[in-house]
Amino acid sequence: MIDVRRLQLLQALDHHHTVAATAEALNVTPSAVSQQLSVLAKEAGVPLVERKGRRFLLTGAARVLLQRAHVIFAEMERATADLAEYADGDRGVIRVGSFSTGISDLIAPALARLRSSHPGWSFEVVQAEPEESTEMVRSGRLDVALTMSTADLPAHGDPDFRTDPVMVELFDAILPYQHPLAAHTSLDLAADLADQDWIMSAPGTAWHSCVTAACNQAGFQPRVVHTVDDFSAVFALVQAGLGVALMPRLAWTGLNTPQIVVRGVRETARRHIVSLCRAGASPEPLLAAVREAASKVPVPSVGPFAIAG
Repeated sequence: MIDVRRLQLLQALDHHHTVAATAEALNVTPSAVSQQLSVLAKEAGVPLVERKGRRFLLTGAARVLLQRAHVIFAEMERATADLAEYADGDRGVIRVGSFSTGISDLIAPALARLRSSHPGWSFEVVQAEPEESTEMVRSGRLDVALTMSTADLPAHGDPDFRTDPVMVELFDAILPYQHPLAAHTSLDLAADLADQDWIMSAPGTAWHSCVTAACNQAGFQPRVVHTVDDFSAVFALVQAGLGVALMPRLAWTGLNTPQIVVRGVRETARRHIVSLCRAGASPEPLLAAVREAASKVPVPSVGPFAIAG
């Protein structure tokens, strides 16, 4: 009889290639990984891995085994969901991961609603950035992740995962109150913002990649004069008149400062927010509650000097 947990470990090794990387992803020791692989090989009755330098390559037998693993894991998730429904909705603790603004603007209001509509459910929230969410779901450290359509998202059709759309998040211009463009009801990305001094996050971050891609598509490279990763620092620099920023909509909701103006932008950057869980699992009722919260996200003001907040 093959232990399913060891089969999950084999799948992780196939993904990470080394024992050390597999151990780090699963939060266990390398010796534990090696030991469990040896036991799995005995259970299967055939060699499953062969070593090549520091990397481990899966044998043909291991590939055959993993072809069935996707179906096994999905059925286990479905069985867990069925048992949860049978238990009158009491599923214990559901671990939910999300990037910071997703927690404040989507997850928090969704869970507040679920406390009343589904009192038998309990949730544990973990901050998880898009670049780490997929692996946290894969390893079981998260049951559901609210993430975004970056290169770190599993490929479409990946049999290990289920993805569900939540919202399309637009990026809006953040301007000092006295900026000449603040008098406009909306802006054009290239015509109005190409010659501005920009405030942006560091290269390699999701925010930077999304904004620069939109600017490049519009025909220009933004002139970045300040590089910060914290949104509160961005607001402080804009408020001081030191530049403009193109920020995801969830980042400025709830902002309450009279020195900053938010404007919608034509041809702006956008990102797709999605729910990610393992194949066979269901993100409900959390997904419905998160979508409802997303429908209430405010849009930029349209008056000539309307202030966000």
